Amino acid sequence: MKNLKKELNFFLKSVLLSLFVFSLTVQLASQETAQAPSENQAAKADEKKKKEVSEFEEKRDTILYGIGDDILELIKKLKADEDDRFDTDLQKIFAETKIPAIREALFAYFAEKKNDCLKTDALIILENKEDAPQETVRSAISYISELKIYEGIEALRKILKDEEDEYRDICISAIGKIGKPEDAVFLTELFDSESSDDEKKSLIIKQNIMFALEELHTPEIWDFLIRVVEDSDENSIIRGSAASALGKIGDERAVPVLSELFENKDPVLRTAAIKGIAGFKVPEAKNILMQAFKDSYYKVRLQAVQSAKEEKAEDAVPFILYRAKKDPENVVKLTAVEALSHFNNAEANEWLIDSFNEERTGLSLRLKIAENLLKNNFDVIFEDVKTASLKAISDKKQNKFSAEIGKVISKVENKGTAPIAEAYLNHNDPAFKSIGLDMFKRNKYPELIPLVSLIAEDEKNGALSRRAKDLLQTGSTQSKTDDKVPESQAGQTGTK
Repeated sequence: MKNLKKELNFFLKSVLLSLFVFSLTVQLASQETAQAPSENQAAKADEKKKKEVSEFEEKRDTILYGIGDDILELIKKLKADEDDRFDTDLQKIFAETKIPAIREALFAYFAEKKNDCLKTDALIILENKEDAPQETVRSAISYISELKIYEGIEALRKILKDEEDEYRDICISAIGKIGKPEDAVFLTELFDSESSDDEKKSLIIKQNIMFALEELHTPEIWDFLIRVVEDSDENSIIRGSAASALGKIGDERAVPVLSELFENKDPVLRTAAIKGIAGFKVPEAKNILMQAFKDSYYKVRLQAVQSAKEEKAEDAVPFILYRAKKDPENVVKLTAVEALSHFNNAEANEWLIDSFNEERTGLSLRLKIAENLLKNNFDVIFEDVKTASLKAISDKKQNKFSAEIGKVISKVENKGTAPIAEAYLNHNDPAFKSIGLDMFKRNKYPELIPLVSLIAEDEKNGALSRRAKDLLQTGSTQSKTDDKVPESQAGQTGTK
């Protein structure tokens, strides 16, 4: 009996021990299962961070150690992506490299960014131009011109005095951009002293000088401009530039001169007269501008539309609207549409919206209306563009319109376009996804970061995946590692 009790006690203890071990195992397994998602999430975030660091280091290594062609390609990419993280390294490379093409590319790169970090280098090259390739010197002059570095003016003048033909035209243009009144006077003297035996060459030089003087349009050269405008033996383009410069000076004494010029049979001179006279508010000037809308030569009508827009001439809106509806030349029609988008006129807006919504209007005009109103008067057209684009993207028959209107929207900086961008990012066609990424690049919609992250993480997307990663890295708004995709977006990256 005692043995039986012992065996029973032993059996019960064994069972209890087994149950305890089993319970502990289940509990640990449960804890591991509960921890797995967060651990996986952390691992993915860590892997993503490593990739970002790796891509950054790869680009930086290309700048520091890469061959010329690779650096040039990277500069193009950084420029396209508006990625300025490597600007300091690029500036150092400029000082170190002996490859002219890289220096020229960097002058263009920093000129576009209006970054004067190469100012000293450009001035040194200009002062010692004999030691540099011609194209590098030209790039330095362009850089000085774009950034309006006046310290280079004496070197530019010297080149023109020395009649160095290889740099003459670009130097004249540069002085036109950065010059002061005394430099304008210098150019008039250069104009009057031009005496090349080659008539064609002489004409080009004088035209370029006059284009530069039109840019400068300083009162100090008033008498010179009047003389040129009234010289019937002078070239029409040169006289036209002088007329435009007179208008820019803003002295009302120019109105009778320009009014008489508008009566000339030469359409080049009539066009120039309108360009010059449009800025004056006196009745005579306004009357001539209105007459120009009816001119038989399309370039005169075109200039009338452009000038009325620039001068915000509200009383010209009916004339512009008529040109948008009826002009026989498409270029005048499209320019009139662009002009109307600036005025916010009720009648004009109604016609523009109706024309956009009417498919029979024609693709080019619909796109032009959308492009210009989205840019200049967003609220007037956006709901119509949104409705049309979302409807079209779900209809294969409208793929052409969807692609083109998407490209238009991708150039608009307004976060209100997020619903349209989401539809493009969710499309199963890579071309539409790419347009969606263009929209995201422009606006960095915070609510779409998770969706772009899904595209970035899906290696099946190939080049789109890499591009999405770059956009997330370079964007000012960064996605946090614990962001979750909204249920409305989950699983939609490959569907319409």
